[in-house]
Amino acid sequence: MKNVFCINRWLEPGQYRLEEVFADIRSYGILYTIFAGTEEIDKVVAHIRVFVVDHSYEMFVDNKDGSIIIGLAHLRTSPDNILYLDIIHELCHVQQLRQGRNLYDQSIAYVDRDTEIEAYLVTVQEARRIGLNDEAIADYLRVAWITPQEHQRLARRLNVIVNMQDDDSKS
Repeated sequence: MKNVFCINRWLEPGQYRLEEVFADIRSYGILYTIFAGTEEIDKVVAHIRVFVVDHSYEMFVDNKDGSIIIGLAHLRTSPDNILYLDIIHELCHVQQLRQGRNLYDQSIAYVDRDTEIEAYLVTVQEARRIGLNDEAIADYLRVAWITPQEHQRLARRLNVIVNMQDDDSKS
């Protein structure tokens, strides 16, 4: 399945509306899994601020105000499907923040936080819908700030099959 996403990769560092970065965001059906309906989606899309920054960040939500921060290199070089899955994941966090939840509870390991598990469950569901197999999803789940053992634990919780040799070779 070929997916085409309208992502504006050539923005300069600065502040943008969500639709200035992801022009087709309102067409993402998965938003109805994250938010209560069209009215809530419209409100979030209209009010969310996106900051493109010239740092090595990938993408995250600011726990204070719900804005989304995207690293410039990530925006410019990551595959469309990764950026798409990342924005879905971060919009899950936006919703969690709107519910008053703490996204970054440092007393709990990243891969064990309820907020991360919930966001990744939605993201993995969407990854499968757009045609990614378990190998590609496992690769998506492999982020720099977790160990290979944490990666395996996260994948197991999300019912994603990980090739143990791949994880062993990256440790």
